[in-house]
Amino acid sequence: MIKIGNSQMPSLHSCLCVTAFSILLMLFTPAAQSKDVKVEATVTPRHIQLNEKATLELTISGNTQMKHIGSPTFNFLPDFLAVPLHSKTTPRLIDDKIAVTMAWAYELIPQKIGEIALSDVQFSYQGVPYLANPGKIIVGAVDTYVNNTTGGIHKVQAEVSNQKPYLNEAIEYRFRYLYTTVLPTLEPLTPSLPEFSDFLVEELPDEKDTTVQMQGKTFIVQESVRRLYPHKIGRILIQPAQLKLPIKGNPKTLKTKSLPLNVQPLPKVGKPTNFTGTVGQYNITAQVDRRRLEIRNALTLSLQIAGSGNIKTVTPPQIPAISGFRIDPQNLANTTKDNSRVYTYAITPLKAGILLIPKIEYAFFNPNKHTYQTTQTIPIPITVLPNSNDLIDSESNFPSWILWLLLLIPIFVGVGAYLLYRAKLKPDSKSIMPDTLTTPAERALSALNAIDSGKIDTQATSFGETLTRILHQYICEQQDSSYRPLNTAEIQEIYTQAGVADSIIMELVEILTKCDYHRFAPVPLSADERKSLISRAETVIQHIEET
Repeated sequence: MIKIGNSQMPSLHSCLCVTAFSILLMLFTPAAQSKDVKVEATVTPRHIQLNEKATLELTISGNTQMKHIGSPTFNFLPDFLAVPLHSKTTPRLIDDKIAVTMAWAYELIPQKIGEIALSDVQFSYQGVPYLANPGKIIVGAVDTYVNNTTGGIHKVQAEVSNQKPYLNEAIEYRFRYLYTTVLPTLEPLTPSLPEFSDFLVEELPDEKDTTVQMQGKTFIVQESVRRLYPHKIGRILIQPAQLKLPIKGNPKTLKTKSLPLNVQPLPKVGKPTNFTGTVGQYNITAQVDRRRLEIRNALTLSLQIAGSGNIKTVTPPQIPAISGFRIDPQNLANTTKDNSRVYTYAITPLKAGILLIPKIEYAFFNPNKHTYQTTQTIPIPITVLPNSNDLIDSESNFPSWILWLLLLIPIFVGVGAYLLYRAKLKPDSKSIMPDTLTTPAERALSALNAIDSGKIDTQATSFGETLTRILHQYICEQQDSSYRPLNTAEIQEIYTQAGVADSIIMELVEILTKCDYHRFAPVPLSADERKSLISRAETVIQHIEET
């Protein structure tokens, strides 16, 4: 019988020897081979922007015959996407043996900003793993560049004044270039702004350079400004602006963020019937080239619309039919102001008398107050005289009895002059302003002095009526027109056009209002109240004359 144990001892010893030899071979062979095998992993450039790409180059080579080389493996996610570019095999003759160098190239696309340490890259040669580390990459923001040599910081920014504007509302787009150090270049730094295809664009002057404190550093700021008027509703995306930094050997392009806008339509609630699409804040004023003319002679009415907003949305105002006038189509007058429009109209009076150009309204949408508003002009009185040629023609066609009547006119004039002379010998309470005085102011002040001294007999209840007549007659004589009662709007218009201060106009209106009230008041004015009103009236006339 063969002992299993004895018979197995030599066999076990042999196995142990073989195992030990294999272990030593595994330990020493790679070490020996590693002296002849080189692996490299390099990244260029080391400092990139988020919108740039880096190149990863991997190589494995040696002084021995290279066989059974596997592709390198690595995973840089989520920091970088790696896209293969190409691989290259280079054969070499070493000791009468062919050796091979393998090279791979990848494109690294950054997914976030910051200083990122890349993980190891693993190579495989004849089943033995080799490791190489690419090092670090600094990824900067798209809008920022930091110069590692000088430490200078360069940034770009873009913003709009309102991200929810109304249709045709003015908003401001600002591009800013901020830097702490000046680039060593003579090339001008000119930003590439978006096209703004969905806007009406108004270029504003570039503002002067300023400084601002950010992150504990002082930045110099250059700004480019555009005024934009969106001409379509809905979502609009303003594309990024770019600025190229001409850095020698490695130019950089900085980009701003995209700016989303939501353009709102004009509201339907509260829209006036005469609204024609004007957006902004405006005021309308009216003036005429003359206030006194003969019938069928044209005057020029000028309407100016001025303010702030999209002036291209301003349209000619709608003029209502004016009784006694013929209105010709408007013309756009030449103007040097960008924020105003002037429209002129030829207006021809068709009848004699005191005619009135009424108030003219203009509607617009005010985006600051989110509502529609209406501005209007002040009514303008026009004195229309009979045409002198018409009088001559009509006289040539007069019947004979009218000629006899014309012969009698001098007789009636003579009798009237005599009666007037007799009347002047005795003061008459109804003759308020003496004709011997030369100016309307002198006659008005004289009449005021007469009722103050009692030369003109006025009852306490009729004082207001007398004082009102004096003031109205003074105003009419200033306008070279015959006496007629005036309303408050006419008085305000007359003296506003004449350049009289608003405070004086309001004082005059208040005096007339008080007189009108006391004409029907149950209690008559006292002597002191009458003297006070006379004194105030004299002061108002003096201020008007000074103006």
